[in-house]
Amino acid sequence: MESGYSSFHPRFMDTQLQDVRRLEAEFADAMTRMYAVGNSLARLRASIELEGTGPATTAPPTPQPTPTPASAPEAQSALAAAAPAPAAPTPAKPTPATQPAATAPTPSWWQREGAVTRALAVAGAVVTLIGVAMLLALAMQQDWFGPGLRVGLGVVLALGLVGAGHVVRRRERAAGRFSAAPVALTATGYAAGYLDVVAVTTVYGWLPATAGLAVGGLVAVTGLLLARRWESQLLAVLTVLGATLLAPGVANGVGDEVALFAVVLSGAALLARGDRGWPLLAIARTGPTSLLVAAATVVNGSTPSPIPVVAAVALTLLAVAGAVSAGRHTPTDLTGSAMTALASGVLLASLAPYGERTRTTGLALTAVGFAVAFAVTARRPVGPVPTPLALVLGSVSGVSAVLAVTSGAPDRWLTTALIGVALGYAAAAVTTRSRVTLVVAAGTGVVAALAYLVHPGAYISLGTAAEHDAGVALLDSLLAAGVAALGAWGVDVVRGLPSGVRRSTRVAALIAGLGTSAVAVVSTGLLIGGVLDATAMGFVAGHALATVLWMLVSAWLLLHGLRASRHRELTLRLGLGLAAVSVAKLFLFDLATLDGLWRVAAFIVTGLLLLASGTAYAKALDRSRPTGAA
Repeated sequence: MESGYSSFHPRFMDTQLQDVRRLEAEFADAMTRMYAVGNSLARLRASIELEGTGPATTAPPTPQPTPTPASAPEAQSALAAAAPAPAAPTPAKPTPATQPAATAPTPSWWQREGAVTRALAVAGAVVTLIGVAMLLALAMQQDWFGPGLRVGLGVVLALGLVGAGHVVRRRERAAGRFSAAPVALTATGYAAGYLDVVAVTTVYGWLPATAGLAVGGLVAVTGLLLARRWESQLLAVLTVLGATLLAPGVANGVGDEVALFAVVLSGAALLARGDRGWPLLAIARTGPTSLLVAAATVVNGSTPSPIPVVAAVALTLLAVAGAVSAGRHTPTDLTGSAMTALASGVLLASLAPYGERTRTTGLALTAVGFAVAFAVTARRPVGPVPTPLALVLGSVSGVSAVLAVTSGAPDRWLTTALIGVALGYAAAAVTTRSRVTLVVAAGTGVVAALAYLVHPGAYISLGTAAEHDAGVALLDSLLAAGVAALGAWGVDVVRGLPSGVRRSTRVAALIAGLGTSAVAVVSTGLLIGGVLDATAMGFVAGHALATVLWMLVSAWLLLHGLRASRHRELTLRLGLGLAAVSVAKLFLFDLATLDGLWRVAAFIVTGLLLLASGTAYAKALDRSRPTGAA
C-alpha cells in the first residue's frame, strides 16, 4: 500500500510531468538545431554544384522551414501527428550510377598559396633593380657624389639588400613561414653588386678587363651558390637576368666588355647548377647573353673584333655542356636543345663580318667541332643525350659545312663540294647506323641535289650544253650517284625506320641514279665530241644512248622482279614506269632534238628493246608459274 500510494501521490505526479515537459523541450530544441544544420548543408551543396558544374539545370533544394521552440503540449501533439503509422520498411531508392560527381572549382592564381607574395616579390625586385640602374646612370650623367662615393654607395646598397634577405629568411623560418620576399631581396642585392663591377670596369676603367671579369664572376658565383644552397631557382634567375639585362644601361651601350661580362655570368650559372632541373635558369643565362653577343657583333660592323667570336664560342660550349647535363638529369629535356641551337646561331652569325678565308676556316672548324661533339655525346660515358639535342648538334654541323663550302669554294667546284659534303655524311650514316646522322645526310643531300640541277638544266638544248663544263658535270654525276647509293644503303642498315620510308628511299635512289646516269652519258658524249671537234654529234649521241640505257634498266627491272622474292611488286612497277618514261623521252625530247641517223637509231634500238623485253618477260613469267598452272 505504501508503494502504491507513493506512486500516485500528486506531488510525485507533478515531478514526473515536469520531467516529461523538460525532455519534450530539449527534444524540440534538438530538432530545431538539426533542421538548421540540414538547411546549411543544402545551401552549401547547391553552392558547390553551381561553382563546379556551371549553371544548374535544376533548382537547388529548397531549405525546410526551421521550427520554433514550442511548449511541451504543442511539441508533443506535433510529434504525435507527425509520427507515421507502423508499416513495412520500403527499400531505399537506388542512386543512379551515372550521376556526375561534383568537381572542386579551380582556384584563381591569386588564391593559390604564395602566388601573390611571389608576384609582388618579383615585381619589387625588378622595379628596385631598374631603379638602382637608373640611379647609377643618372649619377654618372649628372656627376653626383663623385665616382668613389657612387661606387661605395652601390656596394653598401648591394650588401644591405643581401643582408636583409638573409635576415628575412631567418625570421620566416623561425616562424614557420616561407615566401619569395627574401629571395627577391637577395637577388636584387647580387644583381646590384654585379652592376657595380660592370661600372667600375667599363665606365671608370679602375679595373682592367681581366680583373673586372674575375671580380664579376666571383660576385655571380657567390649569389648562384647561395641559390643552390637555398634550392631557389627564382633567386638564380633574378640574379642572372637582372645583371645581364641592365648591364648595357650601366655601361652606356653594348660592346665587347659587356658581352664578355654576360658570358662570365652564364658560366657562373652553369657551374652553380649545371641546368639540372632548372630550365628557367638555362633560358635566363643563355637567351639574353646570346642577344648581347649578337648586338656586339652588329656594333662592330665592318671592323670585326675577335671578342664577339670568342664570346660566342664560349657561350656555345656552355650551352652544350648545360644541355648535356640537363639531358642526363631529364631525358625529355627540350630547353637545353633550344638554347644550344640559339647559341650556335649566334656563333655562325659572329663569323659573317670576316673575310672569305677567315670565315670559311671558322665555319669548317665549327662543322668539325659539332661533328666531334655529336660523336662524343652519342655514347657512353657522356651520352647518350636526348634525341633533340643530338639532332641539333648534327644539324649545326651540317649547316656549318654547307656554309663553309658556299663561302670558300670556287664557283666552278661549288656543286662538287656540296655533293662531297653530302657524300661524307651519307658515309657516316652507313658507318654509325645513326638515325640522326641519316637525317643530317638527307638534309645535306637535298642541298646538293638542288645545286646539281644546274647540270641537267644545261643539257636541254645544244646551245647551253656546248657552253657547259662537261668535265665537272661528269664528276658531279659520279659523286651524286654515290650519294644516292649510300643513302639507300643507310636507310637499309639503320634500325627502326618505317617500311614506307625505306620504299620511298629506294624509289628516290633509283630516280637519282637514272638522272645522274643520263647526265654522265651526255657529258661523256660532249667530251668526246669536243675532242673530235664534233660537239653537236656528241650531244645527240649522248641523249640517244641515255634513252637506250634507261630502256635497258627497265628490262632488267622487269626480269629481276619476277625472280625476286622480296619487293616483287615494287620492282615490276618501277620497270614498267621506267619503260613509259623512256618512251615519253623518245617522243617528247629525242624526236625534236635528235636528227638524222641518231634519231633513227634511238627509235629502232628502243623499239627492239621493248619487243625483246616483252618476249623475255613472257618467258620468265611462264617459268615462274607453278607446273600445270594456266
